[in-house]
Amino acid sequence: MHSTKWNARVAGLLYLSLMTAPLRLVYIPNTLFVSGNATATANNIAAHQTLFRLGIVSDLFTGTMAIFLTLALYRLLKVVDQNLAVLLVILGSLMVTPIYFVNTLNDVAALLLVRSAQARIAA
Repeated sequence: MHSTKWNARVAGLLYLSLMTAPLRLVYIPNTLFVSGNATATANNIAAHQTLFRLGIVSDLFTGTMAIFLTLALYRLLKVVDQNLAVLLVILGSLMVTPIYFVNTLNDVAALLLVRSAQARIAA
């Protein structure tokens, strides 16, 4: 198979692997988060911890696949313009992905707060 065609198929497959993102970006906020009511949101997270953890895993998976997708797009586009392909890697992966992973710490912190509150109530 031609190299460019293979690189395009790999990039397309990696794009499809990003289909887990709507779980965390659309479904979980609509299900668990109550606008303007932190107590209700915390209660929803406590009641659906598995769903919230699945959202965290989905975030981490999507961030990891975004790295591989950026590298696949670099391999695909470097034959067109090397400088723009490098810019794609810098802006698409090196700057965005660390922020994406650090942002998942907010979800982990929320889960830890909910679990510690449950432990205090149970004790």
